[in-house]
Amino acid sequence: MDEYDRREFLSLSLPGFLGVLTALPSLCAFATRANAAEGRLPAGEAMHWEAFLEAVGKEAAKQHLDAWSQDDYVKTISTLASRLHLEDPVLTKAMEQLTTRLKHGNVDFQYLEQRVDFSLCLVQFDEGEVIRPHDHPGMTGMILCASGEIETSNFDPVEMPDLQAAAGHQFLKRVGQAVLKPNDISTLTAKARNIHTLRARKVTQLVDIFTPPYNDERVEQSHWFELAPEAVPGQPDVFEAKPV
Repeated sequence: MDEYDRREFLSLSLPGFLGVLTALPSLCAFATRANAAEGRLPAGEAMHWEAFLEAVGKEAAKQHLDAWSQDDYVKTISTLASRLHLEDPVLTKAMEQLTTRLKHGNVDFQYLEQRVDFSLCLVQFDEGEVIRPHDHPGMTGMILCASGEIETSNFDPVEMPDLQAAAGHQFLKRVGQAVLKPNDISTLTAKARNIHTLRARKVTQLVDIFTPPYNDERVEQSHWFELAPEAVPGQPDVFEAKPV
């Protein structure tokens, strides 16, 4: 599959995504189980899908508090995600539907949940597929690898007093690099690791949580970058970046 920018589809309107959501089983049908599941599950054991959503929702609502810490938040939802039962029927059904759509050449991501405070999206990559460097303005993010294997790199903007970037360019420093396998997690906040890129080593499915969710303003403020093929001399993790 040719490289393309999957998250550019986020510029679609909410009504457009509602059509995607109709392909999923109704989460409302499981509400009773969701409300009870968390109380019945011992600490550390797997969480049902609905219980996971409700737990994330409670944490995401705290973003409106003055004392909200983005670092603490991504740690908390990462802990929740590590308990997510990846074979829950709701999630496995969505993964199967996504694989079918990909085979038919359709868009290979879909929202599983959209709320005022957060959104949760399932994303699938073909082997070798790449999402080039991009940011998430004013947002935190958590990526859970549900299947496959994918390389991730995170970057922060940096000043290089002794170097001059080309007009309109900037310097980005790689601050994280990992290979995610099933149950592995990567995070970003609005102020750290916010720019990232991904390349799939094999067919991979990810669960993305963004808080707050994308809206028209955040989509418009997003930036994509083209990194220089080589790092800055003497700075192996610093690259000149061109906005695209």
